[in-house]
Amino acid sequence: MKNTFLLNTKAEFWKTKGTTAAWLTILSAAFLPAINVLVLLNRPDVFIPKIHHDPWLILFYMIWKSVAAVVLPVFVIIINNIIVQVEYRNNTWKQVYTSPRTYLDIFFSKFIVVHTYVLFFFILITLFTILAGYAVSLFYSGYLFSSHPFRFNAMFVVITRVYAGILGVTAIQYWLSMRFRNFTTSLGVGLALWIAGLLLMDWDKIVYYPYMYSSLMFFLGSPGSKGTISLLLMNAFACFAMAVFLGFRNILMQKEKG
Repeated sequence: MKNTFLLNTKAEFWKTKGTTAAWLTILSAAFLPAINVLVLLNRPDVFIPKIHHDPWLILFYMIWKSVAAVVLPVFVIIINNIIVQVEYRNNTWKQVYTSPRTYLDIFFSKFIVVHTYVLFFFILITLFTILAGYAVSLFYSGYLFSSHPFRFNAMFVVITRVYAGILGVTAIQYWLSMRFRNFTTSLGVGLALWIAGLLLMDWDKIVYYPYMYSSLMFFLGSPGSKGTISLLLMNAFACFAMAVFLGFRNILMQKEKG
């Protein structure tokens, strides 16, 4: 059973080869580091004195404040659609459901693929952040990235929190992408929920709104931040578990599959 699940998960990865999933992941991860390279190169007079005392950590925060609030939620919404829509686009859902596989196998093998791409995004953006630091140092020696240690431990803590914060969105969007045949429906609902969260950021109950958890996790401890680490983690994991349960139950009970 275990070997069958692993083989089916591997097959799900192969299905993404003809999609834009890999390119979307690479470009999404490279976008903000590239923008920040241009910013640092354009105004060395401003940023060299501003970041000289801890260049890696400051560059990390410059990049990740937008990653957590904007790029990551949108990436998760789109990558779910791309991966799940492979079956709808090729009209192969009926073939999948009639194959000798359990519903648990079908549901979670594809969900693991989604999370692998999300983790791949996290790894790539960390690598691109390192490249960005060394790149600006080549042009301006005043940027002291080469002479400062890379602050991996501090960054890893924040990245782990942000990943925990995005879990609920991965499960909700996976459910929506499985539920609706139309690509634009799940995409539109996801983007609408994310935009609504941005508009509601001053709401005192925003700590219960899953589409903002990654942003709240990143800014935790900053002036004006909302919630505590224990509350946000509890909400994030509860949302993830509930969305996975409801999503699987919905697919299981659906009369017409695919």
